[in-house]
Amino acid sequence: MLVVILLAGIIAGVSSGNAASPLTSVISTVFSPLYRLSTAISEKLDFVKGGFVSSASYMDRVAELEEQVADYQKKLVDYEKMKKQIEAYENFLGVKEKNPDFKFTAGTVIGRNSADAFDSFELNCGSNDGVSVNDPVISGEYLIGIVSEVTPTTCIVLSVYDPKVNAAAYEIRTGEIGYTDTTVKMSLTATVKFAGLTKDTAIAEGGIVCTSGVGGIFPRGLIIGTVKSVKQEEGDVSYYAEVTPQIDLGEVQDAFVITDFEGKGNA
Repeated sequence: MLVVILLAGIIAGVSSGNAASPLTSVISTVFSPLYRLSTAISEKLDFVKGGFVSSASYMDRVAELEEQVADYQKKLVDYEKMKKQIEAYENFLGVKEKNPDFKFTAGTVIGRNSADAFDSFELNCGSNDGVSVNDPVISGEYLIGIVSEVTPTTCIVLSVYDPKVNAAAYEIRTGEIGYTDTTVKMSLTATVKFAGLTKDTAIAEGGIVCTSGVGGIFPRGLIIGTVKSVKQEEGDVSYYAEVTPQIDLGEVQDAFVITDFEGKGNA
């Protein structure tokens, strides 16, 4: 077969009438198509190689952009935290202006007890910062709990929903007095029981309940929440109001512990 191809090449070379030798013509005639084929293959390989280089560059660029996105997301999270912290401090300044006798310690929520149905939480301030057991904890003008345990650098706060948290209180429109005496059932529905009312109570839905200051644990005027409804006690002639706190404890990130106030400890 190879002999046939070479003979055909010789005949083609002679008939072409060019000055090249028959052997050169044969080689040119036979191998020229192979050369063109190899050149085409080489060009394709170069293209593919270039494609691989572009893919590597593309992947590097993707990695770079992903890193930038992660950095922007972190900055956004930090911004949101800072914004909420600024809001908390602005509300704190309002409370401080109204109550110059209050002494505060700022704290950030560093833990929540998922096993506690009453939303207790932990702050990053403790006895080193002047915090003591039974100190009230606020968010803005709202009472959100009371300190139950203290370490040098942290404290555990029981929320206003907890049945262990009791405060002397009054309703600001009527002036009627009572106290918070929350049951487990009410705590699970995120309401606080304002008990000790009479059948002649004038408290109605929308009324605002605040601490009265009686007992020396809580200062006067901290908002506990808004009246949701008024009901009669089962098997009793007295009445109570269901009060809904205005602060979502799950959203609280920064809080203030009131470490001292005028009348603290006075029963």
